[in-house]
Amino acid sequence: MDGQLTRLPDNQNYPFDQESMIYSQSQFLKLMTDEHIKDVKFGRRCIEDFYKNLQKLRSADARSLLYIDNHLLGKSQENITYNDDDYKELLISQLKSYPSSMDRYNLLVNYKAKNVLPDSYLDWFKNDLRCSLFLMSLIQSAVSDYAYKGKKELITGISNLLRYHISILNCTSYNLDYKDEILRDGDWKTAVLLSIKSTYLKGRTEDKELKWLDISNYEQIEWACDYLEKNKYTILKGVFFPETIEEKYELILASLDRLSNIESDNIGTEKNKGYSPRSYVLFSIKKAWDGQKQYDSKSKTSDGIIKIYKKNQPKLDKLIAFSGFTAQKIINHSIEQMYAQLIDDDTEAVDKDDTSG
Repeated sequence: MDGQLTRLPDNQNYPFDQESMIYSQSQFLKLMTDEHIKDVKFGRRCIEDFYKNLQKLRSADARSLLYIDNHLLGKSQENITYNDDDYKELLISQLKSYPSSMDRYNLLVNYKAKNVLPDSYLDWFKNDLRCSLFLMSLIQSAVSDYAYKGKKELITGISNLLRYHISILNCTSYNLDYKDEILRDGDWKTAVLLSIKSTYLKGRTEDKELKWLDISNYEQIEWACDYLEKNKYTILKGVFFPETIEEKYELILASLDRLSNIESDNIGTEKNKGYSPRSYVLFSIKKAWDGQKQYDSKSKTSDGIIKIYKKNQPKLDKLIAFSGFTAQKIINHSIEQMYAQLIDDDTEAVDKDDTSG
């Protein structure tokens, strides 16, 4: 954009108020201010040109304005996901229902400029389920009646909540409980979120503490999820429903991140104190997993159960999902097939040689 006002047909110049200009600097469509609307008599052609120019809005901008309009009307429950092109049509249709479409449009633009969180502040968790789960857990009391199935729904949910209702986060009493809490200055819409971002990213569970947790080990991830849930460490219980093993892994990480990293002389074993709540849970879960592995190893050896190589576990999981068979049935069927090919064929060959002799 070169900063010049867009000209609508018939050589009409349309000036803007300050808040509209703040918003429209990054937008294609620029419209006139409220006081000038009252001074200008519009014919049908100008109104139609106005609606035609609305078609040039980005789908994301049309969605934002539509959601704001519903929010101001007390109809936020209608802010559902549509196909991209539908947002523009719905916005135009809704604007047409007002006595002055341009008045309403400028009101929405002004509200967006003053109250809606810019997308640039949401980018750091845009495609990151772990970060999104952590943020959602801070406002868990406000979303207890919601349900999000899988990564896409959860990230979309927290993005929309913070974009249009940042006051939910700003006004929620949450306990971050990190030893190094960072406070950021700035606009009321962004200061709290930026403080959480800095504190969280600098203080969350470190990679070196998670080396033992293997995302490719289906059995381990399932076990770890059950362990955290049984011990009431899992965040967003009854709110987030993971669909894949990768999403369960991210839920584990976010649940650990939510624990305090402040060390205490009262936390630890009888002989070894000084853990933080998070480090002690990490110590306990790792110790429990090591004990589980030893037990499974002895049990499987005594029961004659075959150990599956880690690299083959994903293949077995896909075979189970594709065939509907149990792991035991697949393994036994494979044994029978190989036996038929290698042993039975050799036996038949030997029998034929004996007959011919």
